[in-house]
Amino acid sequence: MSDKAIITCALTGVLTNPAAYNVPVTPEQMADAAAQAWNEGAVIVHCHFRDQRKGMGYLPTWDVKVVGSIIAAIKDRTPEMIINMSTGVMGTDISGPAACLAAL
Repeated sequence: MSDKAIITCALTGVLTNPAAYNVPVTPEQMADAAAQAWNEGAVIVHCHFRDQRKGMGYLPTWDVKVVGSIIAAIKDRTPEMIINMSTGVMGTDISGPAACLAAL
């Protein structure tokens, strides 16, 4: 039996409202949360990317620029962290997640 484990941290949860709960939304907040997870032993972060417009952080986004800026911020702070991008969508249109996976 091995005593090794892989720790994954989901940074935001799906559709969690940052107005009601302390969840990271901006690239800087996501990078801070990832660094905290890394420092506690996590090696993977699962990310739901959020709309960056004021007051809209409870909504998901698949804007390649926004997703890219969040991933870049996390990699800058914790270069060895494995980033698991959420690919969940409402409905059947997977073009947003597919575009982010292809671009990044």
